[in-house]
Amino acid sequence: MQGKLNSITKRLGLLTAAAAFFAGALGGLAPTAEAASPRAAENKMILVARQDPGTLDFVKSNLTAMRLWIPANVVEPLVYFNKDGSVEPGVAESWTISDDKLTYTFKIRDTTFSNGAPVTADDVVFSLNTMSKSPVVDYAAAYEAVKSIEKLDDHTVKVTLSRPSQNFWQGMGTISSLIQPEANAANIATNPIGTGPYKLANYTTNSAFEFTANPTYWGKKPAIENVTVRIITDGTAGLNALEAGEVDSLPVITIDLWEQLSKRELDKKYTLVTYPQVGEPTYAVLNQKLDKGLRETIAKTLDRQSYNDAFGAAWGAENTCTFALPNQVWYSPENAETCPFPYDMEGAMATIAEKGYASTPLEYASLSDVPDLSLPADIMVPAMQAAGFNVTRNAIDLARYSQLIFQGRPPQFDVTIMSGDANPVQFACPDPSKAGWSTYCSAEYTKALADADVALTQEDYVAKMKQAADILRKDAVIIPLIAKKGVGLFNPDLNGFEEPRVNVAIELNKLHW
Repeated sequence: MQGKLNSITKRLGLLTAAAAFFAGALGGLAPTAEAASPRAAENKMILVARQDPGTLDFVKSNLTAMRLWIPANVVEPLVYFNKDGSVEPGVAESWTISDDKLTYTFKIRDTTFSNGAPVTADDVVFSLNTMSKSPVVDYAAAYEAVKSIEKLDDHTVKVTLSRPSQNFWQGMGTISSLIQPEANAANIATNPIGTGPYKLANYTTNSAFEFTANPTYWGKKPAIENVTVRIITDGTAGLNALEAGEVDSLPVITIDLWEQLSKRELDKKYTLVTYPQVGEPTYAVLNQKLDKGLRETIAKTLDRQSYNDAFGAAWGAENTCTFALPNQVWYSPENAETCPFPYDMEGAMATIAEKGYASTPLEYASLSDVPDLSLPADIMVPAMQAAGFNVTRNAIDLARYSQLIFQGRPPQFDVTIMSGDANPVQFACPDPSKAGWSTYCSAEYTKALADADVALTQEDYVAKMKQAADILRKDAVIIPLIAKKGVGLFNPDLNGFEEPRVNVAIELNKLHW
C-alpha cells in the first residue's frame, strides 16, 4: 500500500500523474527551433525536473523525482539489461550462473567509487543486503528467493537462491542492485556515491541538481561534462523556459500539459519523444465481492477510446486490455484476443435488465484532487448510469481515499479508477488474510506469477507471464483501459538519448550536442 500511496502522492506534487518521459533515440521528427542552445558550445546542458524528491536515499524512496537522476548516473547496478534482452556489465564485469539457476557468482570490476575509494566485495555484499531489506516492496521483492549473499574474495560475490527466481536476476539490473560504498551509507539521503559516469556535485532542495563527469568512471566518459537539472514544479513555466532557450529539455511532460503542448505546437518546434518505461496503466478496479457477472457487465461499458480521447493526444496513450506497459513482454494492445469483455453498451444494457443488476446500489469512489484520475471518472460514471447501473459517485480527497481504499479492510468501495506502477505482482495474494487495497485475491493468478518466477528459461517465463495476464483480465477485477506513455520534449540539437535501462533513470551520459 505504501508504494501505491507514494505513487499517488507524487501526482499531487506534479498536479497530475507522472505519465511522463521519453522513448527511443532522439530524432525522427523535423523540429524547427530557431537556434541551438547557448550551452552547446560550452558542452553543458540544462534539463527540467517537475518535482523535488526531498531525499536521494534510493534504498527507501521510490519517488520518480529521485529515480530519474540518481540510478545509472551516480550509482550503478551489477548489470544492465538492454532493450533487446542482452546483458551488459555494470559494477560486475562478469558473472556465471549455475545450470540449476540457484547460484550466481559476480566478478566485481577493479574500479573506484567517485570519491576515490576502491570498490570491494564487502561493499557489494553490504549493498545487496541493504536493498534486500528496503521498505520499498518492489526493491526488496528481488531477494525473496535469496538464501545467502557472501564474499568469496575481494572481487567476487556469490549469491545462493533457495529456488530459481527470474525476479532476482532481472532485479540485478534495477534499483534493487545499486552498489554504494558502505562507508558512505549514512550520507545517502543528501550525497549518494557510486561508480556511475557522473557524480553529484550539488543538490539544493527545491532548486537544482548539479552533476559533473566522474573522473574515475570505468566506462566511456560522458560527452557532456556538466549537467544541471532545474526543479520547476510549474509545468507551464517549464515550457516557457524551453521556448526561451533557458533550458534544453523537459523529459517530464505530464498529462496536464499535453493539450497545451499541442496547441502551442511545441511538438513541431522541438523533438517530441514517447517511450514506455515511465508510463502508467490506467485501469478500473471492481471490488471482488461484486458478482462476477456484474463485474463483466461493467467491463462492457468501458469504451477505451473515449478515455484515450479525453487526454487529447493520440501519441500519449494506447488502448489495452492487458495490465502492463508496451515494453513488458506480456503486453498487448487492445484486440479481440486479449479483450474478454470488449465495449458493448447494448449488450451490457440487455444483461442489466435480464439479471436485475440495476437493483444493486454501487458506490464509485474517485479522487477529487488528482486530475488524471478524476477525468476518466467523469467518463466512467455516466456510462455506467446510461447502461442502467444504480451507481453513485463519491468524490473524495487523497487523505480520505487512502483510509477507505488503501487502508480499509476490506476497502469501502464498489468501483474506482486507478493509475500507477505496472507491476503485476502487486495483485498477487499469497495470504488471503492480507489482501491488499484492490481486494483481489486469486490463487490461480498468484500461482501463475510464482510459476513464472521459477521458470528456467526466458521463453517459459514469458509464457507464464502471459498466462497470468490472461487470468487477471478474465477475472474482471483489475480492468485495464489505456497505457499512458512517457512523453518528453528536447532541443532538436540534443542527440543520443536511449531508452532507460535502470527502471526510469535518464542516462545523461548518452546525450550529446
